[in-house]
Amino acid sequence: MGIEDVDIKKMHHRDGPDTERAAAVQIASRVSGLRRKVLEALANCTQGATGEQLAAIIDEWLYSVKPRLTELQRMGLVKDSGERLVNSRKRREIVWTITNKGMELING
Repeated sequence: MGIEDVDIKKMHHRDGPDTERAAAVQIASRVSGLRRKVLEALANCTQGATGEQLAAIIDEWLYSVKPRLTELQRMGLVKDSGERLVNSRKRREIVWTITNKGMELING
């Protein structure tokens, strides 16, 4: 699975209503583009970044960015650094870093 590939079946519940499935199809292309934006932003953060920080950097909604980080992690393109920072809601948040595989993908 490449960074641009989106598994529509994982974007809705198995027995979800037709409207949920239609919404998944409608946003699928945006998800793949957002994945790349998140990865490129993280590549420019030498100390890593939280989901909240990345959302601010790319001017996207936090709850659109966080699922992309999970997807990128499953692809082996980003990883949990083990570090945690307190976000604006006073909660500890993962500091993500880009992997060598992620950098190779960005650099072509």
